[in-house]
Amino acid sequence: MSLIVEYELRTPILESAAQAVQKLQIEELYGSQAGTAKLLFWAFGDDFAAFEDALESDETIDTYTTLESFSDRSLYSVTLTEAAATKLTYPLAAEYNIALIDIVVNNETVVSARVPSRETLLEYRERCLEKGVGFQVRRMYHEHEAETKQYGLTEHQREALHVALDRGYFDVPRAATLSDVADELGISDQALSARLRRGQANLLWHTIADEPT
Repeated sequence: MSLIVEYELRTPILESAAQAVQKLQIEELYGSQAGTAKLLFWAFGDDFAAFEDALESDETIDTYTTLESFSDRSLYSVTLTEAAATKLTYPLAAEYNIALIDIVVNNETVVSARVPSRETLLEYRERCLEKGVGFQVRRMYHEHEAETKQYGLTEHQREALHVALDRGYFDVPRAATLSDVADELGISDQALSARLRRGQANLLWHTIADEPT
């Protein structure tokens, strides 16, 4: 049975730049056709001029592009330097069939992931340490333990639905936008949208789906 593991990585990637904002929420990690490593992430804060100065001076970043900007967050794409790319751990995660759920960079890089087994986690940790990336497990639990007793909702799905309902996201007309709710939860719009869809699907499967048609 798979585990949900929350762990801290001590990596230089974005470490310097992250000090200039409230937090970074990683959306995508990928390699380009040219063979370079890229990150797509949201930066949350109120002084993005200072943050972009920090991006310029961060030694792990080769280039960056601002994709979208709001008053409290901006979406960036960055290309990592060759040296920084060697510290990426997601290729190892893919090798061990580890699914990355969430990555937040603040004073440290905190990752939530679905891991096939404890043995896999230990092997993955050793490989990360071999790359010179510090690795510390914060907590772990079996995936079924994240589900509440009612309606099959995870804790995060229940929280998202509750906040969205309380703030009037489901009202007609809506009293709050998706971004309003996402900001309160401290997650991206995309993450909230997915969380709400999965939560509503669980509610439907555990309620009306079993009713006779």
